[in-house]
Amino acid sequence: MDEVLECFLMTGSHDYLLRVVSESLKSYERFIRRDLTRLPNIAAIESSFAFGQVKRQTRLPL
Repeated sequence: MDEVLECFLMTGSHDYLLRVVSESLKSYERFIRRDLTRLPNIAAIESSFAFGQVKRQTRLPL
């Protein structure tokens, strides 16, 4: 799925974390309803949105 930038296998209460890009909330809703919910073995979906970026660092502090 082109909307999915990254997919992580998680520990804890959630199995996977997807990093998704969408041009609008409407297109995100369409992606969830049309694509993600129709995949086999999807029991639940929980979404969270970032308000903004506080810090980004790509260099490792070695």
